[in-house]
Formats: sequence, C-alpha cells, structure tokens
Amino acid sequence: MSLSLLATTTTLSSPTISGNPLRKSTTNTPRSVRLSNRTPYTSCELNKQTQEPNGAIDRRNVLLGLGGIYGATATIANNAIGAPMEPPDLAKCHPATDNADKRKINCCPPYSAATIVDFKPPSASEPLRVRKAAHKYNKDDVAKFEAAIAAMKALPAHDPWSFGQQATIHCTFCNGAFDQVGSKNLLQIHGSWIFHPWHRYYLYFWERILGKLIGDDTFAIPFWNWDTPEGMYIPEMYKKSGSPLEDTNRNKDHYTSVIDYKYSLGDPNPTPAQIDEVVTRNLAELDSIFKETLQLPALFMGKAQRGGEAAANAPGRNESLHVVMHTWVGPVTTPYHDMGNFATAGRDPLFFGHHGNVDRMWDIYSKLRGQKVEFRDPDYLESSFIFYDENRQVVNVKVKDCPTPESLRYSYSPEPLAWTTIRRKYKRLQDEAQKRSAGDSLRLKPVSEFGSQPRKLTEPVQVLVQRPKTSRTKDEKADSVEVLFIDGIQVTGATARFDIYVTKPIEGHVGPHNGEFAGSYVKVAHANHTHKYDASLELGISTLLEEIDAESSQKLVVTLLPLNGDVTVGGVQIRLVDVDDDDL
Repeated sequence: MSLSLLATTTTLSSPTISGNPLRKSTTNTPRSVRLSNRTPYTSCELNKQTQEPNGAIDRRNVLLGLGGIYGATATIANNAIGAPMEPPDLAKCHPATDNADKRKINCCPPYSAATIVDFKPPSASEPLRVRKAAHKYNKDDVAKFEAAIAAMKALPAHDPWSFGQQATIHCTFCNGAFDQVGSKNLLQIHGSWIFHPWHRYYLYFWERILGKLIGDDTFAIPFWNWDTPEGMYIPEMYKKSGSPLEDTNRNKDHYTSVIDYKYSLGDPNPTPAQIDEVVTRNLAELDSIFKETLQLPALFMGKAQRGGEAAANAPGRNESLHVVMHTWVGPVTTPYHDMGNFATAGRDPLFFGHHGNVDRMWDIYSKLRGQKVEFRDPDYLESSFIFYDENRQVVNVKVKDCPTPESLRYSYSPEPLAWTTIRRKYKRLQDEAQKRSAGDSLRLKPVSEFGSQPRKLTEPVQVLVQRPKTSRTKDEKADSVEVLFIDGIQVTGATARFDIYVTKPIEGHVGPHNGEFAGSYVKVAHANHTHKYDASLELGISTLLEEIDAESSQKLVVTLLPLNGDVTVGGVQIRLVDVDDDDL
C-alpha cells in the first residue's frame, strides 16, 4: 500500500488466511555469509567510497548496526560475517539485573534442561483467533478473559504455565539472565529488529496457553487500542478492584486521564481543556511514524541485532512510542514496578494488552507495505528464540515463521485508524501555536553547529545541521530518505526521555518556537552491563520537511528537549539513506 493511501485509509481488515509470504522463498534458503542487499543502513560515519555523489548512504555497500559514530572501526571487523540470533544455553542461566536499583534477581526458567523441538506453524484449517479492542469488550468477553487469567494464576508457582513464570519470561530475555551463545554479551530482545517478532511469539504462546486452560481453541486476548481517541485511556476491565486483571503497582492517577504520548515521569495529567489538543497531537505522531518509516523498515522496526553482538540499543519509532505506555501505567518512583520496569512488566495483565496493540501496529505497517517482509537478510529471518508452548513443550521458533498474524492463525478486529485523517486538524493547531509566538519573533538568537564534543542535555540544545541536498525531486525522494541521526546517546540511570524538533533557521538564527516534532528517545528501566547505557536514534524527516516548507533550506535547526534523566548526546547529523527497489 502506498504512502498516498494513508490519507484515505480508515480501517485495515486482516484477511482470514494463514499464508506466509516467506514460506516458498525462504524455508529452504541456504545459509550465506554475504549480507543481503536488503540490509538496513548503518549510522556510522561512512567513508567516501560508501556514499553516493549526492551524499546518500548506499546500503548495498555497507554493513549495518555498527553502533553510531563512536568506535565504528572496531565493530566493522567483528561484523564481517553475520549470524542470526540463537536461543541461549538453558544450563547457563545466571542472575539478571533490575536496572532501577541494580538488584540481582532470579529470572531463570523453571527448568535448566529441556528437549527442544522445532516449532511448526499452525495449520490453515485451525480456527482463527480474533483479537478485539479492550475498550469494546462486553460483560461476557471480560468474564471469559478473567476466567482464563484466574486459571493461570491458580497454577503452582513452579509450573512454566503459571502467571508468575509467564511474566518472568520478559525478565529472562530483557534483563540479562542469559549470555548469547558463544559470547559474553547479554541476550537482549529490545532496541533492534527482533523486538517485534520476539514479542509476537511471546503473546502467541501466552494466548494459546490461556485458551488451553479454559478449553477454548478460539480464545483470543484483547489489545489496548491506544491509537484511537476512545482507546487512549486505561481500559475499564483492568481497573476493577479484586479482578484477576488488576495490578496494584500502577499509577492510579492515570486511571481517568487520557494518555499523553509526550508524557515524561511525573508530568501532570492533561486538563479537560487540553484533552482535544493532546489527542490531536497523539494522532499526528502516529501519522508521522507511519509516513516517515514506510520506505525504510529499520526506522519502524529498529536496527539489526546479529548473534554475538552487543545490544544494538537502536529502537524503531514503534518501539520508542511503546515505552511511553510502560511509563504511563507504571508508578513514578523507583523501582517502577510493574509496568515501568522491564524486569517486572509481565506481572501486569495490561502488559499483554499493550503489546497486543504494539503487534497490531506492526501488522498495520506490514499491510501498508503490501505485506512485504521488512528484511530479507537471513540473519533476521533465521533468528530464533525458545518458548514453552501450549503442549508443554519447549519449542524453537524462527522469525521467518511469524511475518503476519495470519501465519500464526490469529488476526485483529478492524478498527478505524483515526490518525490517517488528523493532519489538517494538527496543522491548524500548529499554525495557532506559531501565531501565539509571533509576538516573540524579534527574540531571535544565534544557533551554531553541534561541534565535535558530546553535549549533556541539562537544558534544551539547539544546533544547526547541514542537509546533504536541497529541493529534491519526487524521483530522488523515492530513491532515498532523509534521516536525522542522533548518535552516541549515553544515559546514566534507569529512565530518560528527550524530544526532538526540527525547524528552519532564520539567517543563522532561531526563534522561540521549536518547530515540528520529529520523534522521541525514551528509556524505561531494564538491564545492561554497565551503569551507562549507550544508544542511538534515527528519525525519518522527508515528510516533515515538506510540511514545514523547508525543502529548500540548506541547514535545519534541530532542538533536543530534555524531559527526564541524565543524558549526553555525541552528535547530530542528517544523511540521505538509499532505498532498495524492493522496499517500495
């Protein structure tokens, strides 16, 4: 589906088929050490020979995931031959780390050895499980869901099906309970291209175990429909006192408030007078996420994570947005249990409803791209994980077997996509904000380039950034995407957030208005090797520049607005990234 259809599409239905678009082409794909020409771009400082004359990064000529402009040279040697992620050695589980207080915790599965079998995708003849929006659940729907969760919570604590053990799976693979096979680097499923497929399988098996417990092979879990105005509230069924769906470690101040995608820990709730503006901004952010990422899947999905490598810590925009819901639901004080901390997030039943919508966003993204697989690189497709299934068997699953919900015999009920028609209303909102600041237009201040030294975000940082090419033609935009790179992000502490804005300079100066919102960097508490957390962020800005009429500007003003945490940024730059023909 093309970008132009975003403006007219209000609902995407999930076809009731189980076909896997990869099944014929990749099931017997021989392992190759050559990187695919579909390999996502890298954010490293590239040599001249790896760039096109117009400054674009040619992804066919470079390796990916080199971890930013710092230390890239050493990483190149380590990535000369790629490898898919592999399941861990069950016998080598060790204490994990709660990043909020550095406490060691036991996240090991209740078995240290198991007979592992290859996963077989469900048959096309199996009933299709249809996941519904949580805010549309009726009394019978809620009763069935509560019964399934109650049955899971009634199991013995050591049972791999028990609610506690199922919740701990997230800690196991997010907080460093395993090293990667043949490496001392921790196994981490966040911040890279495996975030979406791993969580798809996690929910898949959780759903099927629940169905097994109540004897219903059509049972489907709800999704928290936070992308529509009616769903931008914590669903009622999760707030009922004494219900199996309740979690007492939530921020109850948010029980009656609309969620604000720009929320940072401790922010006040939107007032009734602000709700319409907040909802409009939320929808505009969703619109931006899809429009700016369709040509480059790494911008939506996250950068590559190959076997043996240190964590990429380079999430796509869908994952970055999902962190906001974690912080919104979780408490505002350390250790942020449950939803506000990846070590404990699975203890809250709402975690699974939230991730149902994260998975649905991936499904919508896939359908908008005509269900073309995001990365044909075998290191993505052959990446594998282990889960305990509904037949009490440990299974080895692969990314190539879950490209669509239908390939796993579930789908999402069609819902209106309110963000596809919000742009005009949002533009009026922005114009009004610009007019309100017009009286301050004389308060211009000079702005300079970022410089060669890292900068601490103790206050807003505004920098002048050179563009690689101006006034690009339609064909040039189809061939490459303009990408804003925020490199060398270092976070000290458990949580952080800063927002990024882009505007045109006024003869080397900047006015009081930050410009157009481009995206956010958001971190929630989870494990890493050191107290400092290194990351990077890439944001597509091609559509943004059209909307602020900045296509002819040779330079842009980029504002980094700190909202929470101790953050240092290493560099800001803009580059063109080539799009392979099969990305379109």
